[in-house]
Amino acid sequence: MSRSCAAVDFEDGRRLYLIFDNTVDVAYRPLFETAKAAWAWYEAGLLEFAVPANAADTELPVTLTKDLHYDGNEGWQFASRASAEAMWLTGPRSRDELYQEALSNEEPYGGYFSQ
Repeated sequence: MSRSCAAVDFEDGRRLYLIFDNTVDVAYRPLFETAKAAWAWYEAGLLEFAVPANAADTELPVTLTKDLHYDGNEGWQFASRASAEAMWLTGPRSRDELYQEALSNEEPYGGYFSQ
């Protein structure tokens, strides 16, 4: 099982951390103030978590870097959303989820629905 500590960067310069599962290419949603705290959470096996009630209401755009060893490398980053207040990744947890979300927001071919 391949896991890495990942970074969630907000547009205002704040940085939080999470655990990224490289085996299935998906991020865990809980956020942490430090990389050490994120890793300690994972190692403790506390993988049960509840969605914070205010997470979606306080989400902001972020850039997720899947592995801190590749910090600043665009090939290891994708756009998402997160709530620093709720300490929760609210948007896509992977590039695949980002792609699926983009597809669901597209207009039909030609800009109209056929009848």
